[in-house]
Amino acid sequence: MSNQCSKQFYKAIVCEFKYRFDPRAFRWALSMKLAVEEINNRKDLLSNHTLSYRIFDSCSTPVTAQKAILAVLNGGDVVQSSMCSGAGPLLGLIGESGSSQSIVLSRTVQPFQIPMISYFSTCSCLSNRKQFPTFFRVVPNDDYQVKAIAQLLKRFGWTWIGVVTEDHDYGRFALQGLKREIENTNICLAYHEMIPKDYTQERVLKILKVMKESTAKVVVVFSVEGEFYPFLREFVTQNITGIQWIASEAWVTASMLAETYPFLDGTIGFAIRQGHIPGLQNYLKTVTPEMYPSNPQVQELWEALYGCSPSTSSLKSHLPSCTGKETLRQEHSAYMNTSSPRVTYNVYKAVYAFAHSLHNLIHCKPGNGPFENLSCANLNNVFPWQVKLFYGLIETG
Repeated sequence: MSNQCSKQFYKAIVCEFKYRFDPRAFRWALSMKLAVEEINNRKDLLSNHTLSYRIFDSCSTPVTAQKAILAVLNGGDVVQSSMCSGAGPLLGLIGESGSSQSIVLSRTVQPFQIPMISYFSTCSCLSNRKQFPTFFRVVPNDDYQVKAIAQLLKRFGWTWIGVVTEDHDYGRFALQGLKREIENTNICLAYHEMIPKDYTQERVLKILKVMKESTAKVVVVFSVEGEFYPFLREFVTQNITGIQWIASEAWVTASMLAETYPFLDGTIGFAIRQGHIPGLQNYLKTVTPEMYPSNPQVQELWEALYGCSPSTSSLKSHLPSCTGKETLRQEHSAYMNTSSPRVTYNVYKAVYAFAHSLHNLIHCKPGNGPFENLSCANLNNVFPWQVKLFYGLIETG
Protein backbone atom coordinates (compact mmCIF):
# COMPACT_ATOMS: atom_id res chain seq x y z
CA MET A 1 0.00 0.00 0.00
CA SER A 2 2.99 2.28 0.30
CA ASN A 3 3.60 4.78 -2.47
CA GLN A 4 4.71 8.27 -3.33
CA CYS A 5 2.23 10.57 -5.06
CA SER A 6 2.94 13.70 -7.03
CA LYS A 7 1.07 16.99 -6.96
CA GLN A 8 -0.99 15.82 -9.93
CA PHE A 9 -3.45 14.37 -7.41
CA TYR A 10 -6.58 14.94 -9.47
CA LYS A 11 -6.83 13.13 -12.79
CA ALA A 12 -8.79 14.73 -15.58
CA ILE A 13 -10.58 12.74 -18.21
CA VAL A 14 -11.34 14.79 -21.26
CA CYS A 15 -15.08 15.41 -21.06
CA GLU A 16 -16.76 14.80 -24.39
CA PHE A 17 -19.09 17.74 -23.89
CA LYS A 18 -18.94 21.27 -22.57
CA TYR A 19 -19.54 21.30 -18.84
CA ARG A 20 -19.41 23.87 -16.11
CA PHE A 21 -16.59 23.47 -13.61
CA ASP A 22 -18.05 22.86 -10.16
CA PRO A 23 -15.94 24.31 -7.31
CA ARG A 24 -18.07 22.47 -4.74
CA ALA A 25 -17.29 19.09 -6.29
CA PHE A 26 -13.61 20.03 -6.39
CA ARG A 27 -13.86 20.72 -2.65
CA TRP A 28 -15.17 17.17 -2.25
CA ALA A 29 -12.09 15.83 -4.03
CA LEU A 30 -9.83 17.86 -1.78
CA SER A 31 -11.60 16.61 1.35
CA MET A 32 -10.66 13.08 0.24
CA LYS A 33 -7.07 14.18 -0.26
CA LEU A 34 -7.06 15.78 3.19
CA ALA A 35 -8.51 12.65 4.83
CA VAL A 36 -5.90 10.40 3.20
CA GLU A 37 -3.06 12.68 4.26
CA GLU A 38 -4.39 12.78 7.84
CA ILE A 39 -4.65 8.99 7.98
CA ASN A 40 -1.16 8.53 6.55
CA ASN A 41 0.22 10.81 9.28
CA ARG A 42 -1.55 9.04 12.13
CA LYS A 43 0.17 6.54 14.40
CA ASP A 44 -3.03 4.92 15.69
CA LEU A 45 -4.65 4.13 12.33
CA LEU A 46 -2.97 2.01 9.63
CA SER A 47 0.42 2.56 11.23
CA ASN A 48 3.30 1.37 9.03
CA HIS A 49 0.95 1.42 6.04
CA THR A 50 0.28 4.18 3.55
CA LEU A 51 -2.93 4.71 1.62
CA SER A 52 -2.47 5.55 -2.04
CA TYR A 53 -5.20 6.96 -4.22
CA ARG A 54 -6.27 8.39 -7.53
CA ILE A 55 -9.09 10.86 -8.01
CA PHE A 56 -10.87 10.95 -11.36
CA ASP A 57 -13.29 13.48 -12.80
CA SER A 58 -16.37 11.59 -14.02
CA CYS A 59 -17.75 14.72 -15.73
CA SER A 60 -21.03 13.81 -13.94
CA THR A 61 -21.75 11.07 -16.48
CA PRO A 62 -21.96 7.28 -16.02
CA VAL A 63 -20.05 6.60 -19.25
CA THR A 64 -17.06 8.70 -18.25
CA ALA A 65 -17.04 7.23 -14.73
CA GLN A 66 -17.01 3.74 -16.23
CA LYS A 67 -14.20 4.71 -18.59
CA ALA A 68 -12.05 5.68 -15.62
CA ILE A 69 -12.64 2.51 -13.61
CA LEU A 70 -12.11 0.26 -16.63
CA ALA A 71 -8.77 1.95 -17.26
CA VAL A 72 -7.75 1.26 -13.66
CA LEU A 73 -8.97 -2.36 -13.76
CA ASN A 74 -7.11 -2.97 -17.00
CA GLY A 75 -3.91 -1.67 -15.49
CA GLY A 76 -3.82 1.25 -17.86
CA ASP A 77 -4.34 4.93 -17.36
CA VAL A 78 -6.61 7.54 -18.85
CA VAL A 79 -3.84 10.11 -18.97
CA GLN A 80 -0.28 9.83 -20.16
CA SER A 81 1.68 10.29 -16.95
CA SER A 82 1.66 7.98 -13.96
CA MET A 83 0.74 9.61 -10.67
CA CYS A 84 1.76 7.13 -8.00
CA SER A 85 4.68 4.74 -7.82
CA GLY A 86 4.79 1.50 -5.90
CA ALA A 87 1.03 1.44 -5.36
CA GLY A 88 -0.64 -1.78 -4.22
CA PRO A 89 -3.81 -3.39 -5.60
CA LEU A 90 -7.11 -1.55 -5.81
CA LEU A 91 -8.95 -2.44 -2.59
CA GLY A 92 -11.88 -0.03 -2.71
CA LEU A 93 -13.60 2.93 -4.32
CA ILE A 94 -14.91 6.16 -2.82
CA GLY A 95 -17.81 7.42 -4.92
CA GLU A 96 -19.79 8.31 -6.80
CA SER A 97 -21.89 11.39 -6.12
CA GLY A 98 -24.67 10.69 -8.63
CA SER A 99 -26.73 7.53 -8.26
CA SER A 100 -26.59 6.77 -11.99
CA GLN A 101 -22.80 6.82 -11.91
CA SER A 102 -22.73 4.66 -8.77
CA ILE A 103 -25.04 2.10 -10.37
CA VAL A 104 -22.74 1.74 -13.37
CA LEU A 105 -19.56 1.66 -11.26
CA SER A 106 -20.96 -0.86 -8.81
CA ARG A 107 -22.00 -3.24 -11.57
CA THR A 108 -18.63 -2.83 -13.27
CA VAL A 109 -16.57 -3.76 -10.19
CA GLN A 110 -18.90 -6.48 -8.86
CA PRO A 111 -17.16 -9.34 -10.72
CA PHE A 112 -13.96 -8.31 -8.95
CA GLN A 113 -15.68 -8.01 -5.54
CA ILE A 114 -14.31 -4.48 -5.11
CA PRO A 115 -16.26 -2.59 -2.43
CA MET A 116 -17.27 1.01 -2.96
CA ILE A 117 -18.54 3.63 -0.52
CA SER A 118 -20.68 6.45 -1.88
CA TYR A 119 -20.93 9.82 -0.19
CA PHE A 120 -23.95 11.23 -2.08
CA SER A 121 -25.79 8.50 -4.03
CA THR A 122 -29.20 8.27 -2.37
CA CYS A 123 -31.27 6.21 -4.84
CA SER A 124 -33.22 3.58 -2.91
CA CYS A 125 -32.48 1.15 -5.73
CA LEU A 126 -28.90 0.86 -4.47
CA SER A 127 -30.14 -0.72 -1.23
CA ASN A 128 -30.89 -3.94 -3.13
CA ARG A 129 -28.13 -6.20 -1.77
CA LYS A 130 -28.74 -8.85 -4.44
CA GLN A 131 -28.11 -6.37 -7.24
CA PHE A 132 -25.45 -4.30 -5.48
CA PRO A 133 -23.65 -6.58 -2.99
CA THR A 134 -20.44 -4.52 -2.95
CA PHE A 135 -22.10 -1.10 -2.61
CA PHE A 136 -22.05 0.83 0.66
CA ARG A 137 -22.81 4.44 1.52
CA VAL A 138 -22.55 6.98 4.31
CA VAL A 139 -25.72 8.85 3.33
CA PRO A 140 -29.38 7.85 3.94
CA ASN A 141 -31.29 6.47 0.98
CA ASP A 142 -34.23 8.31 -0.58
CA ASP A 143 -36.89 6.30 1.24
CA TYR A 144 -36.32 8.59 4.21
CA GLN A 145 -36.41 11.73 2.10
CA VAL A 146 -39.68 10.97 0.32
CA LYS A 147 -41.33 10.16 3.65
CA ALA A 148 -40.20 13.54 4.97
CA ILE A 149 -41.40 15.38 1.85
CA ALA A 150 -44.80 13.67 2.07
CA GLN A 151 -45.08 14.75 5.71
CA LEU A 152 -44.08 18.29 4.73
CA LEU A 153 -46.79 18.46 2.06
CA LYS A 154 -49.42 17.25 4.53
CA ARG A 155 -48.22 19.67 7.22
CA PHE A 156 -48.72 22.70 4.95
CA GLY A 157 -51.88 21.39 3.34
CA TRP A 158 -50.35 21.27 -0.14
CA THR A 159 -52.61 18.75 -1.82
CA TRP A 160 -52.18 19.64 -5.51
CA ILE A 161 -48.57 19.31 -6.64
CA GLY A 162 -46.37 18.97 -9.69
CA VAL A 163 -43.21 16.88 -9.83
CA VAL A 164 -40.15 17.45 -12.00
CA THR A 165 -37.41 14.81 -12.09
CA GLU A 166 -34.20 14.14 -13.92
CA ASP A 167 -34.36 11.30 -16.44
CA HIS A 168 -32.18 8.91 -14.43
CA ASP A 169 -32.68 6.24 -11.79
CA TYR A 170 -32.40 8.79 -8.99
CA GLY A 171 -35.39 10.74 -10.29
CA ARG A 172 -37.44 7.70 -11.27
CA PHE A 173 -37.07 5.86 -7.97
CA ALA A 174 -37.65 9.04 -5.94
CA LEU A 175 -40.90 9.62 -7.84
CA GLN A 176 -41.99 6.03 -7.20
CA GLY A 177 -41.29 6.50 -3.51
CA LEU A 178 -43.21 9.78 -3.30
CA LYS A 179 -46.20 8.26 -5.09
CA ARG A 180 -46.15 5.41 -2.61
CA GLU A 181 -46.08 7.81 0.35
CA ILE A 182 -49.01 9.96 -0.85
CA GLU A 183 -51.09 7.06 -2.16
CA ASN A 184 -53.56 7.00 0.72
CA THR A 185 -53.61 10.73 1.39
CA ASN A 186 -55.51 13.65 -0.12
CA ILE A 187 -52.38 14.78 -1.97
CA CYS A 188 -52.75 14.52 -5.75
CA LEU A 189 -50.23 14.70 -8.55
CA ALA A 190 -51.16 17.29 -11.17
CA TYR A 191 -48.31 16.40 -13.51
CA HIS A 192 -44.91 14.76 -13.73
CA GLU A 193 -42.29 16.06 -16.15
CA MET A 194 -38.75 14.80 -16.80
CA ILE A 195 -35.78 17.00 -17.60
CA PRO A 196 -34.32 15.33 -20.72
CA LYS A 197 -30.91 13.66 -20.55
CA ASP A 198 -29.98 15.38 -23.79
CA TYR A 199 -30.97 18.94 -23.03
CA THR A 200 -33.05 20.64 -25.70
CA GLN A 201 -34.66 24.03 -25.29
CA GLU A 202 -37.75 22.86 -27.16
CA ARG A 203 -38.44 20.06 -24.66
CA VAL A 204 -37.72 22.28 -21.65
CA LEU A 205 -40.05 24.99 -22.94
CA LYS A 206 -42.83 22.39 -23.15
CA ILE A 207 -42.22 21.45 -19.52
CA LEU A 208 -42.26 25.10 -18.47
CA LYS A 209 -45.50 25.62 -20.40
CA VAL A 210 -47.09 22.82 -18.37
CA MET A 211 -45.85 24.40 -15.14
CA LYS A 212 -47.04 27.86 -16.15
CA GLU A 213 -50.53 26.73 -17.15
CA SER A 214 -51.07 24.29 -14.29
CA THR A 215 -53.02 25.33 -11.20
CA ALA A 216 -50.51 23.35 -9.13
CA LYS A 217 -48.04 25.90 -7.77
CA VAL A 218 -46.14 23.55 -5.46
CA VAL A 219 -43.42 21.76 -7.43
CA VAL A 220 -41.23 18.96 -6.05
CA VAL A 221 -37.92 18.55 -7.89
CA PHE A 222 -35.77 15.41 -7.75
CA SER A 223 -32.66 16.24 -9.73
CA VAL A 224 -28.93 16.68 -9.30
CA GLU A 225 -27.78 20.28 -9.61
CA GLY A 226 -26.02 19.76 -12.94
CA GLU A 227 -29.22 18.54 -14.61
CA PHE A 228 -31.41 21.14 -12.90
CA TYR A 229 -29.20 24.18 -13.55
CA PRO A 230 -29.87 24.66 -17.31
CA PHE A 231 -33.56 23.95 -16.70
CA LEU A 232 -33.68 26.61 -14.00
CA ARG A 233 -31.84 29.10 -16.21
CA GLU A 234 -34.61 28.72 -18.79
CA PHE A 235 -37.21 29.04 -16.03
CA VAL A 236 -35.66 32.39 -15.07
CA THR A 237 -35.58 33.53 -18.71
CA GLN A 238 -39.28 32.79 -19.06
CA ASN A 239 -39.95 34.90 -15.94
CA ILE A 240 -42.33 32.38 -14.39
CA THR A 241 -43.38 33.34 -10.87
CA GLY A 242 -45.51 32.02 -8.05
CA ILE A 243 -43.84 28.60 -7.74
CA GLN A 244 -43.26 27.06 -4.33
CA TRP A 245 -40.25 24.78 -4.83
CA ILE A 246 -39.68 21.65 -2.77
CA ALA A 247 -36.03 20.70 -3.21
CA SER A 248 -34.44 17.28 -2.95
CA GLU A 249 -31.17 16.92 -1.06
CA ALA A 250 -29.27 16.76 -4.37
CA TRP A 251 -29.67 20.49 -5.05
CA VAL A 252 -31.06 22.19 -1.96
CA THR A 253 -27.61 23.41 -0.82
CA ALA A 254 -26.02 23.75 -4.27
CA SER A 255 -24.10 27.00 -4.57
CA MET A 256 -24.05 26.58 -8.36
CA LEU A 257 -27.65 27.84 -8.36
CA ALA A 258 -26.82 31.07 -6.48
CA GLU A 259 -27.50 33.36 -9.43
CA THR A 260 -31.11 32.10 -9.55
CA TYR A 261 -31.80 32.55 -5.83
CA PRO A 262 -34.30 35.43 -6.37
CA PHE A 263 -36.48 32.95 -8.27
CA LEU A 264 -36.08 30.32 -5.56
CA ASP A 265 -37.36 32.43 -2.66
CA GLY A 266 -39.19 30.30 -0.12
CA THR A 267 -37.72 27.02 -1.36
CA ILE A 268 -37.95 24.25 1.23
CA GLY A 269 -35.92 21.07 1.24
CA PHE A 270 -34.13 18.52 3.36
CA ALA A 271 -30.34 18.67 3.51
CA ILE A 272 -27.85 16.04 4.54
CA ARG A 273 -26.70 16.30 8.14
CA GLN A 274 -23.66 18.54 8.49
CA GLY A 275 -20.40 17.62 10.16
CA HIS A 276 -17.08 19.20 11.05
CA ILE A 277 -13.69 18.77 9.40
CA PRO A 278 -10.89 20.34 11.45
CA GLY A 279 -8.54 22.48 9.40
CA LEU A 280 -10.46 22.14 6.14
CA GLN A 281 -10.66 25.85 5.34
CA ASN A 282 -6.94 26.42 5.82
CA TYR A 283 -6.24 23.32 3.76
CA LEU A 284 -8.34 24.61 0.86
CA LYS A 285 -6.39 27.87 0.91
CA THR A 286 -3.18 25.96 0.18
CA VAL A 287 -4.50 24.73 -3.17
CA THR A 288 -3.47 27.47 -5.59
CA PRO A 289 -2.06 27.63 -9.13
CA GLU A 290 1.24 28.67 -7.59
CA MET A 291 1.35 25.47 -5.52
CA TYR A 292 -0.04 23.20 -8.24
CA PRO A 293 1.06 24.80 -11.54
CA SER A 294 0.55 21.64 -13.62
CA ASN A 295 -2.89 20.74 -12.30
CA PRO A 296 -5.60 21.73 -14.83
CA GLN A 297 -8.41 21.50 -12.26
CA VAL A 298 -6.71 24.10 -10.07
CA GLN A 299 -6.45 26.36 -13.11
CA GLU A 300 -10.16 25.83 -13.80
CA LEU A 301 -10.93 26.61 -10.16
CA TRP A 302 -9.23 30.00 -10.53
CA GLU A 303 -11.12 30.70 -13.74
CA ALA A 304 -14.42 29.87 -12.02
CA LEU A 305 -13.72 31.92 -8.88
CA TYR A 306 -11.88 34.92 -10.31
CA GLY A 307 -12.82 34.96 -13.99
CA CYS A 308 -9.16 35.01 -14.94
CA SER A 309 -6.52 32.63 -16.25
CA PRO A 310 -3.45 32.08 -14.04
CA SER A 311 -0.13 32.85 -15.70
CA THR A 312 0.95 29.26 -14.94
CA SER A 313 -2.01 27.79 -16.81
CA SER A 314 -1.50 25.57 -19.84
CA LEU A 315 -5.20 25.77 -20.68
CA LYS A 316 -6.37 27.81 -23.63
CA SER A 317 -8.45 30.67 -22.29
CA HIS A 318 -9.90 33.96 -23.50
CA LEU A 319 -10.05 35.26 -19.93
CA PRO A 320 -7.75 38.02 -18.66
CA SER A 321 -4.57 36.77 -17.02
CA CYS A 322 -3.81 36.83 -13.30
CA THR A 323 -0.95 35.77 -11.06
CA GLY A 324 -2.49 32.71 -9.39
CA LYS A 325 -1.53 34.19 -6.03
CA GLU A 326 -4.92 35.79 -5.38
CA THR A 327 -6.34 35.31 -1.89
CA LEU A 328 -9.17 32.87 -1.38
CA ARG A 329 -11.92 34.42 0.72
CA GLN A 330 -15.19 33.35 2.28
CA GLU A 331 -17.17 35.05 -0.51
CA HIS A 332 -15.95 32.30 -2.81
CA SER A 333 -18.61 30.21 -1.09
CA ALA A 334 -18.91 27.60 -3.82
CA TYR A 335 -15.42 26.48 -2.85
CA MET A 336 -14.64 28.01 0.54
CA ASN A 337 -17.89 27.36 2.41
CA THR A 338 -16.72 25.09 5.21
CA SER A 339 -18.98 26.36 7.98
CA SER A 340 -21.41 23.46 7.62
CA PRO A 341 -19.91 20.76 5.40
CA ARG A 342 -22.46 18.16 4.35
CA VAL A 343 -21.46 16.23 1.24
CA THR A 344 -17.88 17.30 1.88
CA TYR A 345 -18.08 15.73 5.33
CA ASN A 346 -19.53 12.55 3.84
CA VAL A 347 -16.52 12.22 1.53
CA TYR A 348 -14.24 12.68 4.52
CA LYS A 349 -16.26 10.15 6.50
CA ALA A 350 -16.22 7.60 3.65
CA VAL A 351 -12.42 7.67 3.48
CA TYR A 352 -12.21 7.09 7.22
CA ALA A 353 -14.74 4.25 6.99
CA PHE A 354 -12.54 2.54 4.43
CA ALA A 355 -9.42 3.16 6.51
CA HIS A 356 -10.98 1.69 9.65
CA SER A 357 -12.14 -1.38 7.71
CA LEU A 358 -8.63 -1.92 6.39
CA HIS A 359 -7.18 -1.27 9.85
CA ASN A 360 -9.47 -3.93 11.36
CA LEU A 361 -8.44 -6.39 8.65
CA ILE A 362 -4.75 -5.77 9.34
CA HIS A 363 -5.21 -6.20 13.10
CA CYS A 364 -7.40 -9.29 12.82
CA LYS A 365 -6.54 -11.97 15.41
CA PRO A 366 -6.25 -15.58 14.13
CA GLY A 367 -9.04 -17.65 15.64
CA ASN A 368 -11.30 -14.62 15.69
CA GLY A 369 -11.34 -13.75 12.00
CA PRO A 370 -14.27 -13.71 9.53
CA PHE A 371 -12.81 -16.20 7.06
CA GLU A 372 -12.68 -19.99 6.89
CA ASN A 373 -11.79 -21.59 10.23
CA LEU A 374 -11.94 -18.12 11.80
CA SER A 375 -8.74 -17.19 9.99
CA CYS A 376 -7.50 -13.75 8.95
CA ALA A 377 -6.29 -12.36 5.64
CA ASN A 378 -2.77 -12.88 4.37
CA LEU A 379 -1.39 -9.35 4.66
CA ASN A 380 1.05 -10.00 1.84
CA ASN A 381 -1.84 -10.68 -0.53
CA VAL A 382 -5.01 -8.84 0.51
CA PHE A 383 -8.05 -9.10 -1.77
CA PRO A 384 -10.85 -6.51 -2.12
CA TRP A 385 -13.55 -8.99 -1.05
CA GLN A 386 -11.69 -9.49 2.23
CA VAL A 387 -11.81 -5.77 2.95
CA LYS A 388 -15.54 -5.81 2.17
CA LEU A 389 -16.20 -8.25 5.02
CA PHE A 390 -14.94 -5.64 7.48
CA TYR A 391 -17.49 -3.05 6.34
CA GLY A 392 -20.06 -4.46 8.76
CA LEU A 393 -20.12 -1.35 10.94
CA ILE A 394 -20.99 0.94 8.01
CA GLU A 395 -24.61 2.03 7.76
CA THR A 396 -25.50 1.16 4.16
CA GLY A 397 -28.97 2.73 3.96
